Amino acid sequence: MSVTLEGFRPSSYLTSETARILETVGNGKAIAAVSGGVDSTVAALVAKRALGDRLFPVFIDTGFLRVGEAESIKTRLGDSSLGLKVKLVKAGGRFLEATKGETSAEEKRKKFRETFYRVLGEEAQKDGCDFIVQGTIAPDWIETQGGIKTQHNILEQVGIDALSTYGFRVVEPISELYKDQVRLLGRHLDVPRDLSERQPFPGPGLLVRCIGAISKKKLDLLKSSTEIVEQKLGPFNYDQYFSGVIENDFVKDAVYDSLEETTAGALGLPPSETRVDVFEDRVTGVKGDTRSYGRLVGIKIQDESRETYGWLPEKLRLAQSGIVEKFVDVTRVAVLVKEKRGGPPLSVIVRAISTRDFMTAAVAQVPWKILKDIAESILKTGDSSRVYYDITPKPPATIEFE
Repeated sequence: MSVTLEGFRPSSYLTSETARILETVGNGKAIAAVSGGVDSTVAALVAKRALGDRLFPVFIDTGFLRVGEAESIKTRLGDSSLGLKVKLVKAGGRFLEATKGETSAEEKRKKFRETFYRVLGEEAQKDGCDFIVQGTIAPDWIETQGGIKTQHNILEQVGIDALSTYGFRVVEPISELYKDQVRLLGRHLDVPRDLSERQPFPGPGLLVRCIGAISKKKLDLLKSSTEIVEQKLGPFNYDQYFSGVIENDFVKDAVYDSLEETTAGALGLPPSETRVDVFEDRVTGVKGDTRSYGRLVGIKIQDESRETYGWLPEKLRLAQSGIVEKFVDVTRVAVLVKEKRGGPPLSVIVRAISTRDFMTAAVAQVPWKILKDIAESILKTGDSSRVYYDITPKPPATIEFE
C-alpha cells in the first residue's frame, strides 16, 4: 500500500469536507470547473454532496483537448451514475490567441491560467455564483510553490487573490490529497472505474505537450499521435502515457562537443554508431528541488544496433543519467525509435511512466516492438519525420514536457 493511503479514510474525509464546504459557501452558489479527469470529477462530487442543486458544473473547451473529448466528457459526466449536468463553454479561439507565438513553457501556462479564470469568472457571473470549485491536489501547489512549474489551477497558494482579480472565491475540496487518495475517494463515491482510473490529462491540455510555439500543424499532429499512443499503450496499464511534438531545430554549441562520446561510452558503442541532437526548444525538468528549464537530447543509435539497445533499458538508463549529470543544461533524454527521411521537420516524443504519487516517476519499460508499432503508425500519417521514446525519470524530468 502507498504511504499516502495509510490512515486515509474516505468516509471521514467526505464528512469533514462537506461540512467545510457548507460553512464556506453558506447559502450561496458555486461553479465546478470539470475536465473529466479524476481530480475535478471527485472535487465536483464532493461539492455536490454539500451543495446539491446549488452547484453548476462547467467544462471549458480550450481547443487543446483530444479528438472528440469535449462532447464525450459532457455526456459521460451527465450519466445517471454521476448526475453532473455539465455546461460546455467553447472558448478555443480565446486560448489560441492568448498563447499564440509564445515559446516559454512558464509563460504559456500563465497565459492559459489567465484566460481560464477570465472565462470561468464570466460564467460564474452569468449563473450568479460567488465560488469556484476546482480539483487542485497536493502535487499541484507543491510543485508551483517550489518553482518546478506553474500549475494552471493554483491561485491563492501563490498570492493571487481570486476575489479581487476574477470576482470569485476558490473552494478546493481535495487540495491536501495525493493522486492515489483521490482515486480511493472516487471509488468511495462510486465513480465508475473508467473515470476514477482515467489517464491524467493536464489542465492546459495539449498546450503543454506542444513544445515551443503552438501552431495548427503541430497541434493537429499532436492530436493524431495522442490517439495512436493511447490506443497502443492502453492495454498495458501504465500510470500515464502520451506524446509530445517538437520542431527539428537543433543547437550547435561547443559545450556539447563531447556529448556523442559520453553517450557512446555509456552505451558501449563506438562514437561512429551514435548521433546525438540537442533540440532548440527547451523542456521543463527538475534538478534538486527547483525547476530546470533545459535542453532535450535525442539519441540516434545506428540502425543495426537500435533494436538491440531498445531491449536493454539499463544501458539506456546509464546513457540518460550520464548525459544529465555531465551537461547541466540538459533535463531530458529521448532515444530515436524510427525516422522517415525527407519527412516534415517535426518529431513526436512518446512518454510512458510508472508512479505512485506523481511526485517521482520511473520510465515504463515498453516493449520495443510496441514502440516500433507506434512509431510506424505515427509516421504513416505523413506529418512527422522522427519518433522518439523519452527515457528520463522524474527527476530530472517532470512528467509533462512543459
